[in-house]
Amino acid sequence: MNLWIDLDNAPHAPLFRPLIAAWKRDGVNLLVTVRDFQGTLELCRLWGMDHVTVGRHGGAGKLGKLTNLVERAAQLRRAAKSFRPDLAVSHGSRTQIVAAKWMGVPSVVMLDYEYTEAFFFKRLTRSILMPAAIPSERLKQCGFPLPKVVRYSGFKEEFYLPQFKPDSGFRASMGMPEDRILLTIRPPAMTANYHNPTSERIVLDLLDRALADPAVFPLVVSRTKADRGLIAKRFGSRVRFLEKAVDGLQLIWASDVFVSGGGTMNREAALLGVPTYSIFTGRKPYLDEHLAAQGKLTFVDTPGKVGLVRFEKRTIPAEVPKFNPGLAETVARMILDCI
Repeated sequence: MNLWIDLDNAPHAPLFRPLIAAWKRDGVNLLVTVRDFQGTLELCRLWGMDHVTVGRHGGAGKLGKLTNLVERAAQLRRAAKSFRPDLAVSHGSRTQIVAAKWMGVPSVVMLDYEYTEAFFFKRLTRSILMPAAIPSERLKQCGFPLPKVVRYSGFKEEFYLPQFKPDSGFRASMGMPEDRILLTIRPPAMTANYHNPTSERIVLDLLDRALADPAVFPLVVSRTKADRGLIAKRFGSRVRFLEKAVDGLQLIWASDVFVSGGGTMNREAALLGVPTYSIFTGRKPYLDEHLAAQGKLTFVDTPGKVGLVRFEKRTIPAEVPKFNPGLAETVARMILDCI
């Protein structure tokens, strides 16, 4: 079997890493295409993942996104043509879905945010893999065709969390002071379809508060030049940015407090037991609501809630929490079964 995987965002590199390992063990032929965006390419290089680089991001504007959709889909079709894929799979790559449709190749997409713009996912894919925890009623309200939906137990982050082994020397290797409170901030996705400018105000107010406390060491993991420029303009050299791609789980585990405007890293942090705050201001994912109900995540979705973020040192446990060790292999087989 020839399986074509497209990684178009940084969280997809760790997500597909254990799936790729499972498929290789089963003798599946693989083509991995990667979009050069938000550190995705750097993570593939960091982990030695074989890949072909195809395209870039289209920017924040709707016209740019539409143009990029057509351009990158055409680029992907050229890149995958000689491979002759039997199945295309991604976590939300619209460009791959369009390219696969042009090629007559069935596609499978994984999703875990029910409110995403899902026109292509609903109409052009063979199957949509989603966590079983998201209620069917919520999916129906969002217009998902339930006969297409295939469920798996757990969070997608649990595909790779069982393989995580903490590096006790990570913080020192990054030059981060051990005696200060490491506040790691992932700004909102300013170029995403779901972006709300309120998140930017929250980030700036949070950094104002953090920089007023000498015990806090704020580290910003920027996504793009846009969010980096916004923060640098306000704070200059007072804020440290992460300057290279690193293993995100090691960074989260080394943090005392984790704040993000996105979903994946928030769920990673919450599942690992790190104090986690979501500054995502769009419609809340059911999975994040589920974690909040368990007391593992706190929503800071208005500037008035910035005071909820507690700056405290945490005692890092000797062992990570236990996760489902066979979930990645189960989902890898489920994807192949879709053909």
